[in-house]
Amino acid sequence: MRSLLTGIEIAALLICITSLAGGAEDRFGDPLPEGALQRLGTLRMRYPSGIGDLAYLPDGRGLIAVGTRVEIWDLARGEIQRTDEITSASIRSVEPNADGSLLLVGDSAGNVHIWDMEAREITTSIDTGQSDLRAAYFSPDETRVLTSGSRPPTLKEWDLATGAELVAIEGRMHYFRQGIYGPDGRTAFADGGAGSGPILAHYDLETGELLHEWHRDYYSHSRSLVLSPDGERLLSGTRHSAQEWDIETYEMLGKFSGHHGHAVTAVAYCADPDELLTGSRDGSIRRWNRHDEKVLLRWWPHDGHVTRIEVSPDGQWALSYGAGLVDERSIEDGTPRIAWERHNGPVQAVAAVPGDSRVVSASTDETLRVWDTRTGESMLAIGGANLGAFAVAVSPDGQKVAAGCKDGIVREFSLEDGSLLRELSGHRGYVRAVAYTPRGSHLLSTAGDSTIRAWGRRDEPVHVLDEHRGGVLTVDVSPDGNFAVSGGRDGTVRYWDLRAGRLVRTMTGHRRWVHAVRFVDDETAVSGDGYGAIIVWDLRSGEILREMDHGAGVSALACDGGRIYAAGGTEVSCWDAATGERIAAFGGHADSVLGLAITGDGHVVTASEDTTLLVWPAVTPAR
Repeated sequence: MRSLLTGIEIAALLICITSLAGGAEDRFGDPLPEGALQRLGTLRMRYPSGIGDLAYLPDGRGLIAVGTRVEIWDLARGEIQRTDEITSASIRSVEPNADGSLLLVGDSAGNVHIWDMEAREITTSIDTGQSDLRAAYFSPDETRVLTSGSRPPTLKEWDLATGAELVAIEGRMHYFRQGIYGPDGRTAFADGGAGSGPILAHYDLETGELLHEWHRDYYSHSRSLVLSPDGERLLSGTRHSAQEWDIETYEMLGKFSGHHGHAVTAVAYCADPDELLTGSRDGSIRRWNRHDEKVLLRWWPHDGHVTRIEVSPDGQWALSYGAGLVDERSIEDGTPRIAWERHNGPVQAVAAVPGDSRVVSASTDETLRVWDTRTGESMLAIGGANLGAFAVAVSPDGQKVAAGCKDGIVREFSLEDGSLLRELSGHRGYVRAVAYTPRGSHLLSTAGDSTIRAWGRRDEPVHVLDEHRGGVLTVDVSPDGNFAVSGGRDGTVRYWDLRAGRLVRTMTGHRRWVHAVRFVDDETAVSGDGYGAIIVWDLRSGEILREMDHGAGVSALACDGGRIYAAGGTEVSCWDAATGERIAAFGGHADSVLGLAITGDGHVVTASEDTTLLVWPAVTPAR
């Protein structure tokens, strides 16, 4: 028998699969990848590769600069109204003029452009000569433009009518992050620096003279410098906190700390003159009373550094960017303007509810979600997975779901209402995998502490299996419930007798961490490692039956009817367990696939770092 299908046969299989959902859309009307039946969650306003900048138009619509284009969003509806391709280089900065008729665009090639919104064309372009251009801003009277370059640190001002360079200032700091106009347009403030040197500077734009340098601290971060609406104060963010300064005396007026060691990576003033916003490296945004330096509200829209915050023209909303996501929330109460049914962080794992079409996903955003894979609806959101959920399993009766959390605790929740049923403590390190026995009498968990714990009805483990030499990353239970297989950082696959609580056999053959194991049947198991190797094992002898290569590090495995599904990178491969032949491959996620599940009605569900899940038809082997 041949070891591999021909390229023509694989292509034919993929065409057969994808034809089932050609031209299909998800529940929000967005196109699905070829072959996918449904998307769980949405990619709207998500940019895994990052954005250049964002801003509000005067009418409240949003501008998002992505690569060489600017997207214009109806933020109330969560829809893109149009996309304008503006430059041939990546856009770093975008600012509308007062009436929204023009956009000032700065790109990574050091050019600034004036974009006519109605004509949809560039009317003016200036080559600044700043190869690492960071930001460009209109002067208060909109006749001039201030540009800042990072390396070397330069501020330049330009006459828009003629394109003439009015002043060029070379700063004494290691670099500039941002340069902004003072209130009268005759001076400019810049931030940057490094180490313990000054990170704020004030310049006279008519003479280029340095007026003042101050604030010795660690460097400030992108877009963490803003002038107050009344032009009297300056707000900056640093590695430790945010500070407010009097621009006449350079005296500190307030210090906004308590970010628990996380840098302040974005700042903004609210419409209320007594309030301001800070964005932190932990993904949170705080609203402060600037007089007593008290936090009035805190919300967590992002899974990492908040690098942009803009306040809407009507003062009601905060538009922010962080960790691949653009988000808009009420400044008053922190609630999303649109309550998207989705995860806000990578989906680390997915598990099927036995006997039906539902699945449960686990995310670093500290939530689990129950999904209807047919409609794409999120039926239930379960909070309380502290520090993020990295593993998930559903009990055989479909009544409970277990989450392995980053804080080392296994939590069981009710699948009916999401209520917390119990917490199982004892692991040290992330809980990396959880699995129920077929009758639901026991729950297994693994962690970075090198142990597997078997839990019964009590909150103390029945067994603690500690033969692995390094973190245990994966575990599965045999169909008869008597045995388990596990894999870990020591590169081994281990076979356990759960009744006796003892190690039966250690199997070697992988050359890297084993990230996934699954039983094929009671006598056969499959494992996958970080090099992409897939090994099928004879559990009676411990011998390798066959080896396959996924082509990228394997993050998850699933088995169904003699088929082995392996996920790694953005692709899923399907293999015949009996022969080791590759049957098919498919993919469509914007980022790595981290989890796999087979639903009760026979579909394949993939969970991804792109924060969504996709539903696929099962692969039917060629006859």
